[in-house]
Amino acid sequence: MRIRINNTRGNFHMQELLIEKIRTDGGVQSRERISDEYVAELAELIKAGKKLPPIDVYSDGTDVWAADGFHRIHARLKANKRTIRCNVHKGSIKDAIWASVAANQEHGLRRTNADKRHAVEMALNINSGLSDEAIAQHVGVSRNFVFGLRKQAPQPVIGLQVERTGVDGRTRKIPPPPMGGERTEQTQRQEDTPRKIPPPPAVSAPEHRNPPPPPFDSAQGRPAPRPAVSVDDMKKPIPDHLIPLFDRGSEVQSLLSQISNIKGVLKRAQESDDPLFGDCHFQAAEAALQTAYTEIKATKPFAVCPWCHGTLSENCRGCGQRGVIGEFRWNQSVPPELKK
Repeated sequence: MRIRINNTRGNFHMQELLIEKIRTDGGVQSRERISDEYVAELAELIKAGKKLPPIDVYSDGTDVWAADGFHRIHARLKANKRTIRCNVHKGSIKDAIWASVAANQEHGLRRTNADKRHAVEMALNINSGLSDEAIAQHVGVSRNFVFGLRKQAPQPVIGLQVERTGVDGRTRKIPPPPMGGERTEQTQRQEDTPRKIPPPPAVSAPEHRNPPPPPFDSAQGRPAPRPAVSVDDMKKPIPDHLIPLFDRGSEVQSLLSQISNIKGVLKRAQESDDPLFGDCHFQAAEAALQTAYTEIKATKPFAVCPWCHGTLSENCRGCGQRGVIGEFRWNQSVPPELKK
């Protein structure tokens, strides 16, 4: 993998790596989408001989995970370059994700509100035990922004205490949410307010932030059907023959919630040194679950295929005769002219 070591300083060393060896999957990208226009602009600079700053990557000894510089990676490829300069840090995929959500606050392409939302959601997913203020300071957003997104996450079981670690590094117990499951401004303030009473055993909130799954139909043994939707996430009309497929998006959401719950169980087991999970490689399990989460989420219907417009054409290169595409494919593969 190593081609040339340029420098060594601090807790990382600078290296020029083959781009094909750098992993950008596993949910490490904190931007909501890659800007084709910005990639093209950077590619022109590279072709003109401009030397761009190195990107940051994290190596766990087996894989190298990108933490920032995703536009520069795409630009290097577009400029027909096979390598890229990297600041190589020692760490896991979780370290890369945590670094990624804090990237681009003061440099690079200006973050959109969608980028900030995505970064906060990622931060809450891997570090839900941090207070709103701690998350906000790391990602570079307001505390109220984090507060609003955390309210959308599945809440702890009524009556259970949760814990939050504030910006001062101290862990404090937070009162359980009221019967409606809503977090309050008082709860938000208490996350960073010192308390003298000793904290109870840790019970972390479920990690993921997506809306709760649909009501469960006990008679049928599956989620109750939701009303049929008529437009996709891009507000485009859905052909009648594709509405049932969009309605089944709740099945994908249910699987995502189950994966998030499993991640929460493993996190609590790791923090409490539960002997039942003594042989569990938590880091590997978390990476595998994150990969599964990303792959499954990519299948959730997001938009009617912009290439065949849902006609299920055998020659369509976009949807594979599904008539629909997921959010990841929409963001990464659909040209701007088709999105319009």
